[in-house]
Formats: sequence, structure tokens, C-alpha cells
Amino acid sequence: MTSAEEQKLGTDPGAANLSTAPELTRGSALRRSGAQALSEMVKNLTDLRQSRAARHAFRASAWSVAGYGVSTVLRFISRLALAKFLHDSSPMGDVAIVVVILAGLEMISDLGIGVNIVQHKSGDDRVFLGTAFSVQAIRGVGIWGLASLLAAPVAWLYHDPDLTGLLLLGAVSTLVRAFANPGIWILTRRVDLKGPTLLTVASEVVGFIVTIAWAFLSPSAWAIVAGTVATAVIYAAGSHLLGVRARFAWDSKVAHQIAQFGGWMILSSGTYFLSSRGESLMLRGSIPDAQFGCFAFASMLVTTPVSAIVQLASQVFLPTLAATIRENPQTALRHFSRSKWMFTGVALCISWGGMILGPPLVQLLGLSGSFVGLGWMVQLLGLRAALEVFCSPTSMALLASGASRYSAAANVTRLVVLVVGLFVTLRFWGLQEAVLVLVGAPFVAYSTLMPGISKHLPGALRVELVTLSVFILGSALATAAAWSIAPIVLH
Repeated sequence: MTSAEEQKLGTDPGAANLSTAPELTRGSALRRSGAQALSEMVKNLTDLRQSRAARHAFRASAWSVAGYGVSTVLRFISRLALAKFLHDSSPMGDVAIVVVILAGLEMISDLGIGVNIVQHKSGDDRVFLGTAFSVQAIRGVGIWGLASLLAAPVAWLYHDPDLTGLLLLGAVSTLVRAFANPGIWILTRRVDLKGPTLLTVASEVVGFIVTIAWAFLSPSAWAIVAGTVATAVIYAAGSHLLGVRARFAWDSKVAHQIAQFGGWMILSSGTYFLSSRGESLMLRGSIPDAQFGCFAFASMLVTTPVSAIVQLASQVFLPTLAATIRENPQTALRHFSRSKWMFTGVALCISWGGMILGPPLVQLLGLSGSFVGLGWMVQLLGLRAALEVFCSPTSMALLASGASRYSAAANVTRLVVLVVGLFVTLRFWGLQEAVLVLVGAPFVAYSTLMPGISKHLPGALRVELVTLSVFILGSALATAAAWSIAPIVLH
């Protein structure tokens, strides 16, 4: 066959021999049908896997929300009961200082061990877990010793002798948690939250009983601190009954990896805590104790739902997205987009709830005396809480990508704005203007996450900008609606 005839055969089916054409047709059909069947099989398997993963993530979300809901209700009732028993709000300020100092020491030394176990490719390796356990214990003992040394100076600084004993007792909870089983994070890595949730609830129930009993017999800040220690004891003991049993071990290479990852986590976690809760350290002593106690109680009311959402993000969204990035980066953007819209909706609910329902709910609590002023505090702090919920999937996505430095930069920015803003407002104005700084600081810090999310999750920047526009518009409408009902009276 000549080349011309070959070309004609390839372009004109009618030129082919009648006996050859059916064979070519059948062969092509078989190849097409085989490829189509294989494609359909792969698609079905992928859809099945994704549906199973979705159901698994939904169950984990349900456990996380239910568990934190129970824990939150118990903590809220215990603190409300203490507020009812107290003659004034000052002891709530003592609780806030103890919590800030202990949690601050925890977070400025946070190596991100749990996050590392979740996202590291060797996170479930026994040597990795054992080394992580050793690092966790050494760190915990160090924090306990430092907190004990700071107890007397802190009491002297704030002219409150009770803070010495409160800090010494509270530091015990940090020491106890240092020996909790890190293998429980393996369950979080697998997005299996039933066991960890039940353990958390059990420990919170014990802490609740201790707090209520102590508050009834002797209403003071000691009730909350004692309940915190009891919670830590139950959690640490129960953690060794769940997950992979970790034993102390040491591997220099693994320890270096943990320290390297934790270097950015220390900066990120420490600055995040100081920028989100460190205002208590600056406000205490700058305003009257009763007013600070009222602010501390309002902050507790508002941060409660935020903590629930952040926990959901860290226990469900973070490991799920981290696994997607490791196994199938192409679908990571789709998962992030869905989650971002969900968190945006929740953030708007918090914004509207705080502005519209905040004051009526505060009135239902029936608190009086030095607790006057909770209404406007809840409204403004609710806006900050909504913004933190909106930002949480963005920062978690960067952590899931192993890019913790962007979160660190955002938190440093937020801390600088907070310190400078509070210094100026407290010097020339008062608490009301200082709270406005607390609302604006997270927004400034959020902008520093944009380059990171654009680099590590291509296509996500468009999702960020669209959801941000929706959030700003929705929050503005909530503020306008609240103002039309009753203007926000700051003074």
C-alpha cells in the first residue's frame, strides 16, 4: 500500500477493505468501552471514598461539637454560679489573671506537639511519639517551675496576696497535663474523636463538681482554680487508656524536627495568646478592679463559642485538610472553600447574635452591682469573636500546609497593634475605647495571612476575598440593626 493509499485509509473510511474495517471498529470500540469502564470504576471508587470521608468527618464534627458543648455548659454554669455567690466581680479578675499567666506560659513555650503528630508523615511512629512524650514532659516540668517562681512577683505587681497561692495551685494543672498520653493525638489524626471527647467531658464533669462544691462552701477564685486542677488530673490519667500508648523515648533527629517545627509554633502560639488574651495583663491595674472583673466575665461569655469553633477547626478541619494536602492536593482547594463558607456563616451568626441578642441575654442572667456594663462589652467583644471564627480556617490551612510562619507573623502584628492601641487608649481615654482596639487588632493581623494562603493553596485567595466581603457586609448590617433597636451606649 502506498503512502497516498495509507493516508486515504486514515481519512476516508469508505476506502478501506470491507474485511478490515469491522476489525478496526470493534477494536476501537473495545478500547473505548474498556477505558470508559475503567474511568467509571475509578470515579465510583473516588466518590465512595469521598463520601466515606465526608461521613467520617461529619461524625467527628458531631462528637467535637457535642463534647465541647457539654464542657462549655459546665464551665459556664460553674462561673455563673460563682458570680451569683460573690458580692462583687473582683474575684473574677483574679481568675482571669491566673488563667492568662498559666495559659500564656503554656503557649509561649508551645512546640505544637499535638499539631505535629497530626500533620507529620511519621506522626504515628512509636519512636516519634516517645520522643514527643519526652519533650512534652520536660517542657511541662519547666513551665510548672517557672509559674511557681512567678507566683510571688505577680502578687506583688498587682498588690494582691491571694494571687500567690492561686498561681501555685493552678501551676499543678500544668505539671499534671505534661504527663498526659500524647498518643491520644493519633485519634485526632484519624479524625476519630469519640474517645477524646468522652474523656474531655468526664474530666470537665469532675472539675465542675469540685468548682460548684467549693463555690457553695466558700465563694472565691479558689473554686475555679481547684476545679481546673481536678479536670487536669482526670484528663491526664484517662489519656493513658486511649489511643496509642506512648512510652518515653529519645531520638535526636526526631527531637530536632519537633523543635524546628515548634520554633515557629512558639512564636505563633505565644503571640496569638498574648494578642487575644494578653489584654488582661494590661487592663488589670489600669482600671478599677470591679470594672476589670466585669470585663473578664464578659470576655469569658464571648470567648466560649469561639473556643468551641476553634476546637472544631483544630480537631476536624486541620487533620482532614492536612490529609488531603498529603494525599490529593488537587482537592484541597475545594475542601478549603466549602469550610471557609461554613465558617463565614457561623461567624455572621456570632456577629448578629452578639449585637442583637447580647444585651437581652445579659439581662436574663440577673447580675447586678459591679456587673453593670456587660451589655455593651458583649456586643463589641462579639464582633471580635466573629472575626476570629472567620479567620480560623485560613490560619488552620496554613498550619496544615506546614507554613506556621505566616500565622506567627499575623500574631506578632496583632500583638503590636494591641499593645500600642491599649497603651494610647488607656492613657488618654478608658476601657470603652480600649475594647474598640481589641475589635480592630484581629482585622489588621488577618491581612498578613493573604500572601501565605495565596502561595500554599493556589486559588484560595479569591475565596478569601469573596468571603471577607460577605462577612464585612453582614457585620455592618448587624451593627446597624442593633443601633436602630437601641444605640450602643459606651459611657
